[in-house]
Amino acid sequence: MSHHHEHDHGPDDDGRRVEVVGTGEASATPDVVRLRIALTARAGDVAAALRATGALVTAVGAAVRAQAVDPADVASTGAHVQPHWDRDGQRITGYEAGHQLTLVVRDLDRLDPVVDAVAQAAGDGLRIDDIGLEVADASALRERARAAAFADARAKAEQYAVLAGAALGPVLAVAEGGARVPGPRPMAREMVAAASASMPVEAGQYGVSASVAVAFALVTAPTDRSTTPE
Repeated sequence: MSHHHEHDHGPDDDGRRVEVVGTGEASATPDVVRLRIALTARAGDVAAALRATGALVTAVGAAVRAQAVDPADVASTGAHVQPHWDRDGQRITGYEAGHQLTLVVRDLDRLDPVVDAVAQAAGDGLRIDDIGLEVADASALRERARAAAFADARAKAEQYAVLAGAALGPVLAVAEGGARVPGPRPMAREMVAAASASMPVEAGQYGVSASVAVAFALVTAPTDRSTTPE
């Protein structure tokens, strides 16, 4: 079978290319717990309600510091004051003040004592809105997912090149797709606040996925007798 010289011009052979989309995932065991809590108190007037809630915030702050939670991992995320009315809705019977906090616990084994300390400090004024599990080094996880996505793209492109009777040349273009956390994050089985709380969680796996579109040049497939230099 004769060879045609027009197939020997270079890596981007007559502009032929193959474009594919690769996907990849990476996962790790969560090592960070993020709690979103609300502290609330009621009183006959606004000022008293605010003072009572402020006392709860102070008590909870001291309790978590005593459990070795870094002060930088305790953040206020919101506050509110609202009236309470009688059953007929005709008269204000008091006011409720609330303060929302986010706590980050960087040791899963410390979650139970931290929640217990918070519950004892806040009493019935505590509401736990959410417990989320994450990984501290999410950037490394994303890098692994991207590498897996690129490897998937190359494997697909190599198969298409063979089917097209060509060989895979250099990369011509790369476009990253979305990176996401697939499905719900692992959560605590129950979100209950009580005077004494125990909040066991199942860490499971925290995963991210990535996709990448890659264009490769298609070049003439080398023959067994080919002496063409690289």
